[in-house]
Amino acid sequence: MAEREAKDENSAGTQDAARLARELERERKLEQRERSQLIRVGRAIRLADFMAILMVLATGFSAYATWRTAQVTRTVFAVTDRPFLGVISVKFEATDTSEPRITIAYQNFGRVPALDSLVSVHAVVDGKRIPNPPDEMSTIDTGILSPGVEHYFYNYVPLDTYKRVAAGIARMQVHVNMRYTGPAQKTQFCYFERIVYSAHSATFRLGGGSDKCGGREVF
Repeated sequence: MAEREAKDENSAGTQDAARLARELERERKLEQRERSQLIRVGRAIRLADFMAILMVLATGFSAYATWRTAQVTRTVFAVTDRPFLGVISVKFEATDTSEPRITIAYQNFGRVPALDSLVSVHAVVDGKRIPNPPDEMSTIDTGILSPGVEHYFYNYVPLDTYKRVAAGIARMQVHVNMRYTGPAQKTQFCYFERIVYSAHSATFRLGGGSDKCGGREVF
């Protein structure tokens, strides 16, 4: 009788141990499944974060590309849709007469007409401005200057002054000033060129300039 009870107890203990082992195995598998799901969720979250970062970067690059395109377009229109007045040449003429003159050739180098144009030219010898004859103007209203058309401005110089400059005794500068607008008539453009006479080569050479408006050099 005692032996049978011992066997029953051993059998019950074995069954309990087996049931506990099965429960532990089930819990282990459940933990593995949960851990695997957590890993997949973590990967999905990291992937979503990475995609979000890529979208932010793509948006930033797209915004920069749009801004850059607008800048380039604005620059292209600023160059192609505006006039450009400038000097072609400066030289002495009629030097064998009693009224030698400086001839300034200029034109609109742009593709559109220049409007409301004012051109001023005056000569400076040893720092002093040479006054124009009574019947000559130092500033002219040229109105509309079409592209590619050559225009002239004459600045008369006293004969004795010309001889001193040609001999290199006196130093001469020619100041050319221009103000004008384009078809939009919203922006005023300016041109100032300082041209220096060289007695050694008997030619006029560039001596500096500016495209800024409002300076003391303009008119």
